[in-house]
Amino acid sequence: MAERAKAKKSAAGTGSARGQRTEKGGARSSKKGTGPNSGVPSDPVEALRAECASLKAELTAAREEIARLEKRQELVVNRIDWVIDSLHNLLEDEA
Repeated sequence: MAERAKAKKSAAGTGSARGQRTEKGGARSSKKGTGPNSGVPSDPVEALRAECASLKAELTAAREEIARLEKRQELVVNRIDWVIDSLHNLLEDEA
């Protein structure tokens, strides 16, 4: 179970199954990483499907982050506009 968690974390960090093999030690771990409970699919098609699903999840998270940042930017711009308007009003009142 601990190996699966490590494999998922390394897959999230590297974005590919190839990165998992290099972190585990290259050719020495090739027999370990192909078992049914290793977290790495032995079929290349399944590995690509898993990578595709991982990339889709990453894309969704990135889009959510972009939306959050755009909303934050809008709030900041609105606050700056309010400060500028307030300063203009102060200058007009003094004149």
